[in-house]
Amino acid sequence: MLIPASQDHVWNFVWQTERLAACLPGCERVMTIEPGRAYRAHMVDQIGPFQIEAELEVTVEEVHAPDRIRLRAIGKDTVLGATQRLWLEIGLRPVSTTETSLDVTGDVEVLGKVASLGQFAMKRKMNEIMKQFGENTRAACIQPSGVADA
Repeated sequence: MLIPASQDHVWNFVWQTERLAACLPGCERVMTIEPGRAYRAHMVDQIGPFQIEAELEVTVEEVHAPDRIRLRAIGKDTVLGATQRLWLEIGLRPVSTTETSLDVTGDVEVLGKVASLGQFAMKRKMNEIMKQFGENTRAACIQPSGVADA
């Protein structure tokens, strides 16, 4: 996905934790535990007939500025007893001085009742989330930081 902004601009946006978290479907809030390293996110989402609500511990595993960041998140829905593990990688590649290619990849593992939906359903949901996250990130990244989302 192309973003009409420089790689430095997009990289700086990635580190605006609250703005980036707002791009992730289902993320209702994020709290910084240790800037650049550890965060806590509250996620709510629907997977099939199940609504999942979990507090995720998010850890920045790798940073290769300004090209790539890799995150890991682990959490548990206490109502359903579903455990979630999520890996997310955001890759940036300059296309020109005013355009950056954004590549978002991820993987999720869900254990518990929700897992009964099967890996195909989980992968499809993850792909939908990653696509929407990329589109939301593109839109938010080119929006001035003082402008509220509609």
